[in-house]
Amino acid sequence: MFLKRLTYTTWGLLVLAITLTFVTLNNVKKENEYDWTQQFEQEGSKNARILEEQLESIGRELMGIASLFMASKTVTRSGFKAYTSSLLEKNDFIKSLQWIPRVRQDQRPALEAMAQEDGFTNFKFTALSKNLKIITAPPKNEYFPIYYMQPHSGNESLLGFDISTQPILLNLMNQARDSGETVAASTVDLVHQDQKTMVMLFFSPFYEGKGIPKTVEDRKRLFLGIALGSYQVRDMIKQMIDPYIVPGMFLTVFDEDRKNELYGNLKVDALIKKEMALQFSQIRWFLVWQGSLEFQQGPNRLHNWLSAAVLVLIVFIAVIFQILSSRARRIENEVHLRTNELKKLKNELEGKNLSLHESIKVKNELLGMASHDLRNPLTSIQGYSGFLLKKGGALNEDTRTDFLKIINSASSNILELLNDLLSLSAIESGQLVLNIQPGNLRALIEERIRLYTHLAMEKNIHLEINCQETTVVSFDTPRIGQVLDNLLTNAIKFSPVGGIIEIFVESGKGHIRVTITDEGPGIRSKDLDDLFKPFKKFNPDSTEQKKGTGLGLTIAKKMIELHKGVLTFKPSKNKGASFSFELPASPPSPLPPGTLPTADPPQPPAPPSHRPPGTGHSVAGLHPVTPQQL
Repeated sequence: MFLKRLTYTTWGLLVLAITLTFVTLNNVKKENEYDWTQQFEQEGSKNARILEEQLESIGRELMGIASLFMASKTVTRSGFKAYTSSLLEKNDFIKSLQWIPRVRQDQRPALEAMAQEDGFTNFKFTALSKNLKIITAPPKNEYFPIYYMQPHSGNESLLGFDISTQPILLNLMNQARDSGETVAASTVDLVHQDQKTMVMLFFSPFYEGKGIPKTVEDRKRLFLGIALGSYQVRDMIKQMIDPYIVPGMFLTVFDEDRKNELYGNLKVDALIKKEMALQFSQIRWFLVWQGSLEFQQGPNRLHNWLSAAVLVLIVFIAVIFQILSSRARRIENEVHLRTNELKKLKNELEGKNLSLHESIKVKNELLGMASHDLRNPLTSIQGYSGFLLKKGGALNEDTRTDFLKIINSASSNILELLNDLLSLSAIESGQLVLNIQPGNLRALIEERIRLYTHLAMEKNIHLEINCQETTVVSFDTPRIGQVLDNLLTNAIKFSPVGGIIEIFVESGKGHIRVTITDEGPGIRSKDLDDLFKPFKKFNPDSTEQKKGTGLGLTIAKKMIELHKGVLTFKPSKNKGASFSFELPASPPSPLPPGTLPTADPPQPPAPPSHRPPGTGHSVAGLHPVTPQQL
């Protein structure tokens, strides 16, 4: 009877074990599918970012050519060739790099004659006729001819071509002129119509004087011309993205209308597909990622299946053991207990894993933003130093000095970013130890203000201070000085010429509050949530904003929080920005044992003053302000 019962039980458990086997294998299969589809999504997004970064790099290279003409008034044809040769050697997909000046009607004969003297005997200003034939450009007020061009071979027909005769090119050039930034677009080659080649065009403007004019009106008035780069789209995408695509993945790129296939070929046997849009300047591409069986299988699929088989085998052995054991109930209870412990451990591990992934994500974002901000000055240093090494002897002294100033400025930007990153890293890792001592906050503020008086004088900015400090406060002097530096330099950078910056120091219940208010553009409401996040830069229309590291406010907030204080922002009454930080007041220091307090020696009566009560004071030539004025 017992054996019969045991047989029935055994068969029942075997059927259950087989059922569990199929369920387990099915779950493993679904998990594998999820794993590889998730990996596919990540690879596609990563490669899209790489493609966008490569396009940005090309834009910076062309801006370097524009900067060359802004830095030197006399760039010769040979100098242009020397500067662009390294770019042509590095990138096989470049069709041409061009310098296009702005030429008045009265200047046309002289420029045509100069080009002919340089060896281009047939040079003249040209345009496209209605039947797409190259003809001599008709008279007009101004022209934008292709004057310098590398390489010449294969592009002879372009030399002298007036791009303003083509509406598409004229529109893109005007966009670059008015924005002061590089503008990119993809289109069919408008000159070589017979080839129907898709090209990408980059337009970088340059102006009279140094730097980019601040207003659109000034940019139109001081506009001197365009540095234009033309690139083979298919070859460019291939060189940019092919090294990063893993086996089993395929990329196809379409234009905005999804009619023209710019790169790749769609696969009919793909197991998975993902579409995404890429927006860069005036360019809008559609990327189609496809994955094959090779990508699905990957290196870890066999391991997962073996793990599942081992798991099923263990379950089956456990079932047989339970059947044959005389202590089934105790084992069942013990297994139940262990299962609960494993579930608890699993939940703990999942929580830690989630935290680790979040930390890695934040680290990668910070590294990506830092590397992006480092790339621009490094590109400038590399470009200008390389040109000085190769052709520095052919430049005049003023031009060489300008190049060195640009290199020095870029180096200073890198050093500033690295210092801020080190400060942020020390704070985040808990390695920053504060030396908090009772101090004279008023004296520290006056000292930091004197450091930046010369910057304020350059913009005729009035620095007004109202200090009513009466409460003792303890702080780390260098760190609070760093906070004041960040807030004061931001206020000076964004204040208009002739503006007023007000500094208030007032005592509250248990704290000291310092407020710095300016009359700048302020902070947009949509940016308030990200105000103190690292690498966040606001007021994108401001050229001053682009000079910062995007870490100043982040570091300032964390420094204040280490002091058990708070840093806040609110819009100013004058449509500017108002930043305040509070530091907790210090308890009075106890007297040493056996010491009696001594009264201060009597002071002579103060001379009569005509200043209203509570009036502010002047520091290093700063203008005072009264509470009524505020």
